Amino acid sequence: MSWHALLVELTDLADEIAMHYFKAIHTRSETVRIEMKSDASPVTQADQEIEQKIRAIVAQRYPEMVIFGEEFGMGQADAPLKLIIDPIDGTKNFIAGIPFFGSLMAIEEKGVLTAAIVSMPRYKERWWAQKGQGSFNSFDPGTRLQVSKTSELSKATAFHSSFAGEKAHKTPASLLPLLSQTYRQRGYGDFFAHMLVASGAGDFAVDYNLGIWDIAPLKLIVEEAGGTVTDIAGEDRIDTGSIVSSNRILHDQVIRALRIAGSDLP
Repeated sequence: MSWHALLVELTDLADEIAMHYFKAIHTRSETVRIEMKSDASPVTQADQEIEQKIRAIVAQRYPEMVIFGEEFGMGQADAPLKLIIDPIDGTKNFIAGIPFFGSLMAIEEKGVLTAAIVSMPRYKERWWAQKGQGSFNSFDPGTRLQVSKTSELSKATAFHSSFAGEKAHKTPASLLPLLSQTYRQRGYGDFFAHMLVASGAGDFAVDYNLGIWDIAPLKLIVEEAGGTVTDIAGEDRIDTGSIVSSNRILHDQVIRALRIAGSDLP
């Protein structure tokens, strides 16, 4: 079964809610509830409303579908059909007025990711994929995304997340030496860096301190564009809290470089 139409519908809803509250926060047109979670990360009224409304739609139409969501928890781990959702990835950006935030969703069937979508509503841009059918972007929806062909670290463009603060507390010490071997480095972080890898605009991206909802949609989109996604130890998993996405050619080099200081890997 193709789940793409459902993901588009849910993403349309998420985008509408996110942009309403994004505008409200930054024009001060209405009060938007912002709270701190137990892990010291923020959650807004928008995050919660998006996930609540999506859960309600899915429960009505697909009661057999278990939801793994950032804001309201995970269902049965071995459920054969799952919707994995991050209602707003980049909540701190969202609150600060930085336009790099988005909704991430993926469908997992019997342990296999089969459909995914990522939306950046401030710029009205989306990326999506279905298993075995390629990855696409709203900028040129008729053309499959394709990762780069860069084969040397010295010629690579690398993307990374934070180096300091609570977001960086699981950063491996080997990351900075790895980046020093590359041609160009940019700290986009969150979903956007990995979508750039899928689009061939960069060669690899490293991020950490993540949930499965941060990783699952990105993994399918990058892999369907010809890339490789693992955790920073090189394992093909989405539940260890880290992600390395690459153009496949560079992947082993990146993982080896990260493992130079392997004893500090989380």
